[in-house]
Amino acid sequence: MYDPISQRFLNNYNIGMRYGNYYEYKIVFEIAKKTEAYLKLTETDEGWQQFEKLLQSLSDQKEFERIVLRPHLSRDGTYDDKQPNLNDPEINAPYRHYDYPNSKDRSKIEMGRLSFINSLKPYLVVSIHLNPAGPKQTGGMAAVLAPGYRTFNQMRQITLGKAKPSSYRSMAWSCCWLKNQPGWSDYEVAMADTWVYFHGYWTNKTNTAPWLEKNRGFRYNMITWRYSDQPGWQQIAANHPPGQYSLKYEDFKPEGKFWEREKSKPELWRREAAVPKTHIKYGGDNHFASDELLRFVQYGLRQLSPDMQKPGAMGGIVPPFVSTYGLPTYINAISAYLEIAHLNVERDRRMVLTKQDEIAKSLAVGVYSLFSGLELKKGYKGPYRPVAKPLDFKKYESYKEGNYFKIVSD
Repeated sequence: MYDPISQRFLNNYNIGMRYGNYYEYKIVFEIAKKTEAYLKLTETDEGWQQFEKLLQSLSDQKEFERIVLRPHLSRDGTYDDKQPNLNDPEINAPYRHYDYPNSKDRSKIEMGRLSFINSLKPYLVVSIHLNPAGPKQTGGMAAVLAPGYRTFNQMRQITLGKAKPSSYRSMAWSCCWLKNQPGWSDYEVAMADTWVYFHGYWTNKTNTAPWLEKNRGFRYNMITWRYSDQPGWQQIAANHPPGQYSLKYEDFKPEGKFWEREKSKPELWRREAAVPKTHIKYGGDNHFASDELLRFVQYGLRQLSPDMQKPGAMGGIVPPFVSTYGLPTYINAISAYLEIAHLNVERDRRMVLTKQDEIAKSLAVGVYSLFSGLELKKGYKGPYRPVAKPLDFKKYESYKEGNYFKIVSD
């Protein structure tokens, strides 16, 4: 990510998960391409007839609501497809999440993938990833979630001495915070994530001061969208005055368009709230959509591949991974962020290498269900039965400032 204040990149290119000769970026792109192809069937009358057959393979319904789903991929190929020149300064450009300067004219800012996604003004963004398993982990699949303002503000009160550290354990999120710093507890990482969320820097381990070597930047100003601060914000932020750019915790104030967004009802619905008439008690519609698509993968694979019905053939759904992740935070769309397998676990690896078409079909049907709902097969006896209930998109469409999905960018 490129920081407009220091005018440098804050991290190196991350190639993603690798196990031997198997690469995450190759595997998930193949699954994504297949999923896109199935969803694009809904765009034509002839294609819809084929898509109905796919729905019938996973549903007892006799008739299906005709809807048109217009999928887009956030990248058009893999690193290898492009046969890049290793000396090209733009070699990583197609894969950068955040905006960055043109290498030939640094006054020109190019859109990263988050800005590109927001420019499409989508209702739903599905992210497919693979994860490494630790020594005691047996694989499986998980949702990836980013809390919202309500949670991070509660944790900010701990730093300010207005709440006890023990209050963290009363939060539903505390079950699952990703420990991504060696030797730190989940609580210590959660507090560091809180201040990455608010002002871009980790805290030190004791949560008493910013860790200045761990700069993650004002990420909401590193993308092109409605909620960026006014031009010239960099000069103000560089001095860290009291307000939204302060490094003194007691002087920090959540001010400006982005923070008004963060405190809004749509962000509560997307990232925090319980989802009525479902088992989702926290994490909002992002949690429901992510969990639901994972359930459709579990359900669909067992329906489409009888060998996956055998005990132990597939890993289960494990607790979510929670952190201040960029993509679920910096889009207005519902985020279904999926870790569908642990690549270094043989059972998981075999699934994503040999069942790509079945995974894609299951995801495509799951996406349809999130928009229209679906009656599942009554005879299904396996675990992780999907709720098969549509998301409530109407509340976002009727937001007082306009359709929440459409107002994300100009």
